[in-house]
Amino acid sequence: MSSEQYDPSYPQTPGVPAQAQPPGWEQQQYAPAPYGGQYTVPGRQPGYAGYGYPMPVQQPSNGLGIAGFVTGLLGLVLCWVPWLGVLLAIVGVALSGVGIAQGKKKGMSIGLAIAGLVCGVIALIPAIIIMVAIFSVANQFS
Repeated sequence: MSSEQYDPSYPQTPGVPAQAQPPGWEQQQYAPAPYGGQYTVPGRQPGYAGYGYPMPVQQPSNGLGIAGFVTGLLGLVLCWVPWLGVLLAIVGVALSGVGIAQGKKKGMSIGLAIAGLVCGVIALIPAIIIMVAIFSVANQFS
């Protein structure tokens, strides 16, 4: 044994006799981290995944930008359907415009909102041309 005496004030592991614990041993205390129910080890900074690498920060999603992208893309795919293509393209442009404004204001990503705006504008051009062609042909036969 070492020259140190047994100190009964040391914390003890349940089920292990006090004599079996090495002198100077202290039980690690785990404290809740400020970001939620996670636990941190003493000596390690909270917010770090381990080995000194910071935890990745997830950027908030832009729901209106995503909806604008989906409707703009559907408007582009369905631009040959007379009213549906125009309607989807207009909704895509509107949602994407609001998504871009909201994303810039709140610091959200605006990539999909820009893509939805581009798809919606591109979808409007052939959809309007196709509708004009359909209505001009229909007027000739009436």
